[in-house]
Amino acid sequence: MCGFVGYASTCAPLAREVLERMRDTLAHRGPDGAGLWAHQDTGAAVGLGHRRLAIIDTRDVGLQPMTDDSGRLTIAFNGEIYDFAALRDALQATGRHTFRTRTDTEVILHQWRADGPAALRRLQGMFAFALWDAELRTLVLARDRFGKKPIYYAHLSDGTLIFGSEIKALLASGRVNDEVDLQAHEDYLALNYVPGPRTMFAHVRKLPPAHTLTWRDGRVHLARYWDLELHSAAAHTPVVPSMDEAARGVLERLDAAVARRMVSDVPLGMFLSGGIDSSAVLTSMARASQAPIQAFTIRFDETDYDESSHARLVARAVGATHHVETVRPEPDTFLGPLVDAFDEPFADSSAIPMWYLARLARQHVTVALGGDGGDELFAGYRTHRALRLATLWRRLPRTLREDLVPALVARLPVSHGKVSFDLKAKQFVASASAEPARAFFGFKEFLREPRRRALCAAPTAVESPGRLFDAAFSAHEFRDALDAALYADCALYLPDDILVKVDRMTMAHALEARTPFLDTALAEYAAALPARAKLFGLRTKHILKRALRGRVPLRILERGKAGFNVPMATWLNGGLRSHLRDALSPERVRALGLWSPPEVARLLDEHERRTHDHSRPLWAMLCFVAWRARHTAARWSQPAEGGR
Repeated sequence: MCGFVGYASTCAPLAREVLERMRDTLAHRGPDGAGLWAHQDTGAAVGLGHRRLAIIDTRDVGLQPMTDDSGRLTIAFNGEIYDFAALRDALQATGRHTFRTRTDTEVILHQWRADGPAALRRLQGMFAFALWDAELRTLVLARDRFGKKPIYYAHLSDGTLIFGSEIKALLASGRVNDEVDLQAHEDYLALNYVPGPRTMFAHVRKLPPAHTLTWRDGRVHLARYWDLELHSAAAHTPVVPSMDEAARGVLERLDAAVARRMVSDVPLGMFLSGGIDSSAVLTSMARASQAPIQAFTIRFDETDYDESSHARLVARAVGATHHVETVRPEPDTFLGPLVDAFDEPFADSSAIPMWYLARLARQHVTVALGGDGGDELFAGYRTHRALRLATLWRRLPRTLREDLVPALVARLPVSHGKVSFDLKAKQFVASASAEPARAFFGFKEFLREPRRRALCAAPTAVESPGRLFDAAFSAHEFRDALDAALYADCALYLPDDILVKVDRMTMAHALEARTPFLDTALAEYAAALPARAKLFGLRTKHILKRALRGRVPLRILERGKAGFNVPMATWLNGGLRSHLRDALSPERVRALGLWSPPEVARLLDEHERRTHDHSRPLWAMLCFVAWRARHTAARWSQPAEGGR
């Protein structure tokens, strides 16, 4: 696990000290080594920088950027290729490839030399890389299928391409304009994260998952090389196994995925929440290991949010060595590191326990497995159940849907508890009557459009964030709305929230995170199963729970979805109150120039008086203000030529 930066230009090269400065903004991602490489000819100037976290073949021969023995291909790579040994053996068997290291980086170089871009279909793992082909005079950026590893880029007006593993590296070049993207701001206020390919910087973009970007002669071209095929959108209806066969198929592929991710030359452990997904991973790890697994859990003082007892139950069941740390509202400890790690506003509050969890794990191991991806593949979210209920809701008489039930729900007392009933009920009745894509968006919308309009200091020409869900639901001819919802989660929430959180929080502590549920074979098998295997009636993760019977304690399998939540509503009226009031004071809000001070004050007052639960939008606004203040103080870049 590493970080890389670079540029490609038909104009003058970036100065060596600029490339070094860009590279060393990523020192936290790679404390084990640093490298630079540059090339210039009559038509192109290219440079790559790399910071290394050594996991496989920790010798110096694994340093990057790495050039193949022909001198044609040079790569800067971040990630892990889990089947690299098998690929290397197959390449060696042809008699045309000789290897000088045991690294997966060198395997990518040789596979690319053999297959070109088709090599991407062979790579199984998490990866992002930049590869220069001197013969074709092209630079290729490539990102893994689900977007586990990041690539950001800016294509400048003169054709120069600047890129890196984090936004701070691009800003350190001094050539990227840092103005706010107002559409990204709108999307962020609604969803608490910035959906790709946008970022909060108007001239910086994310390379989408399963895509390549090819630069040649100052022009860029994006192409998709893989997509997830859901059952109801398959061109040919796949053969559907029985439930028992499907459960065995899931378990076999999960065990294989975990085993692939346990190959490491450094200490390895796992994140254990006490939920189904992490418990499944832990039990698979325990079956594959001769030694006790190192498991890491966070707990809260607030009982409703604390899952550590469930994690302890699973850890004891498999004989894992269990480490636990308590998370408390201490913003002076975590707020600054969070803002620095994300580079743009990010308001999924589960990043807070994730930061503590990664810090705890890094004291003992260098690699940790987690359960991320299980909800997106097997329909584990409340929003999936809500989408099913919405079908029934739309059959009710209009007077019930539009008058009686909304009036009753509006009178529910406000609770600041964990995903409270009143919050879920109000969000459901406000959205369920819409067609499926917009209903699903509504179930995920944290600050609804009327409040966003009132919040904005001046009218802006932006589109509804619901457009993103419209696009995802119409990307294929889904015959089941649940499949469309799962596809939307894999296209939006997974790469731009969940995997961003995991990558930044672990890399902030030089810890590598691996996600077995996002193994290609397992993900494609799960996707091919019909929706009823995942959401059986209103039972979420039906087939996964069936697969885990007898392996994971029944108490874990039968408990409801808990989520990796923090008691933010309580914290904002307690330990975070002074920070919140200071960040959102009328003077600061007025200076920001984006929001209406009276409307901000109204949100604060309603939350403090407990007439509403505005914890999510208020936390999002606090993160935004903290980001803007730290970004401005950092002076990473001059608002120069921007991009296109």
